[in-house]
Amino acid sequence: MSKTTSDKDSLFERFYADNFPKVKNFALLLTKSEADAEDIAQSIFMKLWIRPDLWENAESMAGYLYVVTRNEIFALFRHQKIERGYEEKMERSHIVDELWAENASTPLDDIYYKEKLMLIEMALRRMPASRREVFEMSRFEGLPNKEIAARLDIPLRTVEDHIYKTLLELRKVLMFVIFFRLFP
Repeated sequence: MSKTTSDKDSLFERFYADNFPKVKNFALLLTKSEADAEDIAQSIFMKLWIRPDLWENAESMAGYLYVVTRNEIFALFRHQKIERGYEEKMERSHIVDELWAENASTPLDDIYYKEKLMLIEMALRRMPASRREVFEMSRFEGLPNKEIAARLDIPLRTVEDHIYKTLLELRKVLMFVIFFRLFP
């Protein structure tokens, strides 16, 4: 006899109640971040919700949950490492001065340079004020992220997130310029 939808919902609720705290605590132990641990646990249980064949036999789930949680944590760590490397690279490159600014040797180069600066300025103006303020303090005033967080009374993670998102947006602008310069 097959289980009804409400029976499956009830089973999943019990499964969730029994296992979510374990998964979250294991993730918290390794990530040292309540928010990351919560995100990991939620992600795992969202995936399990759509795959009842995996969790209906709850007796064999302990090992599976351990492996899935561990893999999610490793994926988070890889992502954070890439983010940190990217941010460090961008901080070292003095993005506006070195990445987009060129020594104009011809009038055409001067036009391209001014066009890029105008596009960057327009992109910055379109961004939320708080994100733009954090980015300008970082890149134009040369303030370290911790000092920006202290001055604006916001978490360091928020400062890092604002800078990361701004750099992504500016990278899109740069790619747009390169594309149209290569393929006029």
